[in-house]
Amino acid sequence: MNIDNLQPTLPHSDGPDQDECPRDAAGTTCGRLPLVPVTDDLEALERLIDDDARPLRRFAAIWQDRPSLVAIRARARFHTDELGRLLGQVREGQITSNTEVLSCARALALLIDCANVATILIAPRDAEDHRALAGFRRALRAQARRSRDAALRHQTDMICGGALVAMSDQHLRQPRLPKASPDGLSARTGEAAAYPLAVARSLQLWLETGIDPADGLAGARALFAQVDLWRRVQRRLTDPGLLDAAISGAMLLAYARLARLVLWPARDADEVAIQRNVLGLIAPRHRDPEHLRTGIEWAAACSGHGMGR
Repeated sequence: MNIDNLQPTLPHSDGPDQDECPRDAAGTTCGRLPLVPVTDDLEALERLIDDDARPLRRFAAIWQDRPSLVAIRARARFHTDELGRLLGQVREGQITSNTEVLSCARALALLIDCANVATILIAPRDAEDHRALAGFRRALRAQARRSRDAALRHQTDMICGGALVAMSDQHLRQPRLPKASPDGLSARTGEAAAYPLAVARSLQLWLETGIDPADGLAGARALFAQVDLWRRVQRRLTDPGLLDAAISGAMLLAYARLARLVLWPARDADEVAIQRNVLGLIAPRHRDPEHLRTGIEWAAACSGHGMGR
């Protein structure tokens, strides 16, 4: 989905490269850049896990160190611009639309989708994050108003809140999103970054490699079991708040894993079946925060990748 730039102005040519090296189908310099690891904003939460820490601290750290929404929105805008630039090059005949170009475009769209869902799932850390979330919700509402899809409008209402939330969002100024630098070449493994068209081959490989849906679903189930155990223990504590951060961190990670499941394209009937199990898994979890459950439902309903479409 294209949330930050709903109707992008497709750019014209920037002129020839200074080194005038040949360029491949996705507009990258052939053979000049090494392959780099690609990490989306949902998968990046896995990097926050300290395997050496005890479970309570391990998952509390995920909540306490959760990423900034401002940085996530900046990366989403960067990838939206890169996708618009790629499509502009195709439309103007600078490059040919082929399998490689389509794969690169899909990878960029998937990075944007993951950032959008991460924005829904991750709680704001400060005032700037609240403004970033409000700006995102305003864009979602505008998109829903233009849509004829009643289900999409309903899901958007659930994600964005009612009229009072909308009024509150309107009174918040637009966030100051920093200009994301194309740091995909220097990012550490497991760290979310902004990936330019120059690393098109890495984006293609990332998409082709895919994920393991069965492993992701099992991992989310295990986290839900841990959360449910902690909630039972919590009722017997004199200070129940001692477990709040660990519960919140484990839930965030579980829902992030499920979100990746529904966003990534299914490769066969078994993966389609796994995707469809996701909504059934979260349906009875009424104690979980509403925005987490509706975030998964929204991702499944809105994504062109999710749920086997």
